[in-house]
Amino acid sequence: MASLTFIDLFGAPGGMSLGFKLAGMKPVGALDIFEDGLKTYERNFAEVPKKNVVRADASRRDIVEEFCHNTDLRRGDVDVIVGGPPCQGFSMMGRIKIASLVKNGQREGKNHDPRFIEDERNNLYKAFIKFVDYFKPKAIVMENVPGMMSYRDGWVVRQIQDDLKKIGYDNVKCETLNAADYGVPQNRKRVIYVATRNNRAIQWPEKTHFEQTEFDRSMIDPAAKPLVTVMDAIGDLPAIRNRTRGLKLKDNPMSYRGRPSCEFQRWIRDGSRQVHNHITRWHRKEDLTVFSHMSPGMRWSDLPDSDRKLIGYSNESFIDKWKRLPTNKPSWTVVSHLHKDGYMYIHPTQDRTISVREAARLQSFPDTFIFEGSRTSQFKQVGNAVPPLMAYAIAKKVKTMLAS
Repeated sequence: MASLTFIDLFGAPGGMSLGFKLAGMKPVGALDIFEDGLKTYERNFAEVPKKNVVRADASRRDIVEEFCHNTDLRRGDVDVIVGGPPCQGFSMMGRIKIASLVKNGQREGKNHDPRFIEDERNNLYKAFIKFVDYFKPKAIVMENVPGMMSYRDGWVVRQIQDDLKKIGYDNVKCETLNAADYGVPQNRKRVIYVATRNNRAIQWPEKTHFEQTEFDRSMIDPAAKPLVTVMDAIGDLPAIRNRTRGLKLKDNPMSYRGRPSCEFQRWIRDGSRQVHNHITRWHRKEDLTVFSHMSPGMRWSDLPDSDRKLIGYSNESFIDKWKRLPTNKPSWTVVSHLHKDGYMYIHPTQDRTISVREAARLQSFPDTFIFEGSRTSQFKQVGNAVPPLMAYAIAKKVKTMLAS
């Protein structure tokens, strides 16, 4: 039986694609506007013809025609469409920020209530629908932030369901899944849409990982595993000496600290002999001093006044922007803003912020997956990505659905 084919819309750098590939499906095309992210995609999915990795603005009216003109893909060539339309306008943080700008006259808009703001990025899901309407795949999977569920009191959710049903998808469902439940060392909740044609029943992946307090191992599936922690994820990576301004932060491949100490580390290495993208920011001496005073899991608000005065930032502005990762729990959500707010991800045991590779591991990217572009661009790519292990769990269910 031939492998199911899929295209990944808004797909850079390729987290969703990697998960579906791990499940045995075949990537045949991708679309995004992020040039560095597409370079990363091309590097890691060499089996996809370069002409099928398209850099274009999905908001264009003729985007489907442009995509088909540039690629060799036509109706009947795509079994599944996956993707995650940009979600900043749906996120609660983004909505509140934009609403504030509208209220203060710094941005145009009809209403400054964060539940009803207008953001052109929220219309990119319509481009996703256009592709689905043209290719008529057997199934679609779309990922977005939980804020989509409350946006305009659920209007977007109903609109997407109605739009898919109008073009022949009689079974449309959405669920909020947490990546940590599928072996990702990160609490990351995302809304997942799945739609099928011909009344195919939709199935959701069962949890494979649990908090120790959630279960008695004797009462559930013996294959169930504990949540993957931050140190499970990054504890075997080589130490990086403190970075200060003036040092060159190039991707010089490094050797592992030692042998993997847990199942996740064995899997994530994926046969790699060296660590790539293990680069981080430079830090001021004052920052390093305060880092040394922070325990794992500690936040800005936990610091004594003397440390906060040393940094000199407003308590109100920085109450949640300095956070040291825990050692024995999954990370909090790795976000796109990681490329600007890196101090939200201070290494749990080393006095520095995390590296690109450490962030990639928290997202469950194998070490063989290499990121292109500048350090800032790499951080942005990692933060934007769908965790491959969560995508893998979803993809396995999609295969089962389509086989029935």
